[in-house]
Amino acid sequence: MNVSRQYWYYGRMGVILLASGGFLLLSLYARAWTEHNIFPILFPAVALSAWIGGRLGGLLSTMALSLGTAYYHLPPTGFAVDDPADIVRLGTFTFSGALVAWLSGALKDNQGILMATLRSIGDGVIATDRRGCVRFLNPIAETLTGWSHKDARGRPLTDVFRSIYTETGASVQVPAPEALRGVVSLPDNICLISRSGAQAPIDDSLAPVNGESGRILGAILVFRDATRRRENEAALLASERKHLQAQRMETLGRLAGGIAHDFNNLLTIINGYAELLRTNAVSGDVRNSAEEIRKAGDRAASLTRQLLVFSRGQPVKLEVVDLNKVVANFQKMLRRLIGEDIELVTIQAAEPLEVRVDVGQIEQVIMNLAVNARDAMPGGGRLAMETVKETNEPGGPGTSYAVLRVTDTGIGVDPLALPHLFEPFFTTKEVGKGSGLGLSISYGIVTSHKGRMRVKSEPGKGSVFEVCLPLAEGVQDETPTSVSPQAAPQGTGTILLVEDESAVRKLMRDILSGLGYLVLEAAHAEEAMRTVENHAQEIDLMVSDAVMPGLSGFELAKRLALIRPNMRVLFVSGYARRDADSLALTDPIAQYLQKPFLPAELASKVAEMMSRPKQ
Repeated sequence: MNVSRQYWYYGRMGVILLASGGFLLLSLYARAWTEHNIFPILFPAVALSAWIGGRLGGLLSTMALSLGTAYYHLPPTGFAVDDPADIVRLGTFTFSGALVAWLSGALKDNQGILMATLRSIGDGVIATDRRGCVRFLNPIAETLTGWSHKDARGRPLTDVFRSIYTETGASVQVPAPEALRGVVSLPDNICLISRSGAQAPIDDSLAPVNGESGRILGAILVFRDATRRRENEAALLASERKHLQAQRMETLGRLAGGIAHDFNNLLTIINGYAELLRTNAVSGDVRNSAEEIRKAGDRAASLTRQLLVFSRGQPVKLEVVDLNKVVANFQKMLRRLIGEDIELVTIQAAEPLEVRVDVGQIEQVIMNLAVNARDAMPGGGRLAMETVKETNEPGGPGTSYAVLRVTDTGIGVDPLALPHLFEPFFTTKEVGKGSGLGLSISYGIVTSHKGRMRVKSEPGKGSVFEVCLPLAEGVQDETPTSVSPQAAPQGTGTILLVEDESAVRKLMRDILSGLGYLVLEAAHAEEAMRTVENHAQEIDLMVSDAVMPGLSGFELAKRLALIRPNMRVLFVSGYARRDADSLALTDPIAQYLQKPFLPAELASKVAEMMSRPKQ
């Protein structure tokens, strides 16, 4: 017990003794009028002392009054009394006083525990009487409502506790009378209006307070600040939506990759036979017709490349380039694309912004953003492309980004549509004027380069799209050198051809046989393994589709390597290149050729593989 509490304790005991003495003196003067029955006058002193000093204070007052009464009211000689009943009264008073002291102290202690509990809990508590007027506010309730206990006491609950609906702003009627008949839960999504006018979302409920006999004494309102909970719920909901969106993107990506694979098989056949027809044509008209077929096939191939970009399976050719130069070199095409009624402005960063990207894919992103900006400015406007350097945004500490900021003065985007802009097939354009894939493809390209996209827009105030790409600081350019298609070279040797698409297999067989190779055909992995077992001579090269029903080309290559370790491997596929590249890193004699390919490209790649020394 510290010094201040000691002073307070002893001070209370002194007050109790003084009060007891005062009541005792009062009883001396009142003795004549009470016919010696002074004890009813002394009971209030005991109760008051117990209220001030608790059980100990009440007992101290009882003891002092009992001794004082015995000294002043009983005869001083031999305790012989005129009326023996005085002794009985004194004993009764002492016992009753001790009981009153104990009960009054217990009541005070319980009330103190209750008050301490109400003041320490984390919820706001308001107690009302039967009329719905405030009797008590705990500190949390004072903080949330802005009313002090002193100012709120006696006021109607509706004055102190004012709330509105979060969505509509309409006032909420607090059902205090209903609470006197049972527990009442107030509506969800309401805001408390404090005395100063500040708003805070809350959760609350009302309940009646019943006495021992069941008589209703008032009501208790309990409420808490729900800001953190609602923020957490909103964050959880946003996370769930993001997860569902990622699942949708993954599903659509798989679908797009499968479509692109099948389409690439068809384009391999179309372009391959068109090239053979053009090469072998005697008539110029036939040659020109074959060339037009080839051109149409090339345009179709560009569509499949976009589908593979969307599925994140497009083979990329990464190289370290300056983003400033990429934008500058693309300006001429952009000017033709957006038209003369739109002013094109480019603002480049003062320093080089070197990024490791596939230039063709980044140009696709720039073109998609420019087309969107053009469509948002049907009456003309201004399109600005700015490159800047940002640090620690949007990545973590120590990460620097090259940012391409595309700003237009168009019609802008509705806030409700902003969260859906990068969803596939979502478009704000009129029916028939947009596929809804431009931004989703751009998003796929940027994220595949470990970057991010940001957008800001308001209706009538234009839009700002930002493409953030990590700077290639200290990254070496690892761009693989590609083999340019040359005149088909003749060759010798044995090739195992494994392709589940019969038309593609026939085309490849005709090309390779025409070049002088001995071709062993197989429609699937099991047939290929039987062919290898039945062929006693050496097989120089296996050309296999990477993805096939049943056993994949990768697994087939691993199994055949056990019995034909010197056999070279060339994978062809319209699917993603990632798996083949990872295998090529571990197998020095494995290579990859992306579909669709021309006969000359297949011939050059096979010739390159056959010229490599055996392991």
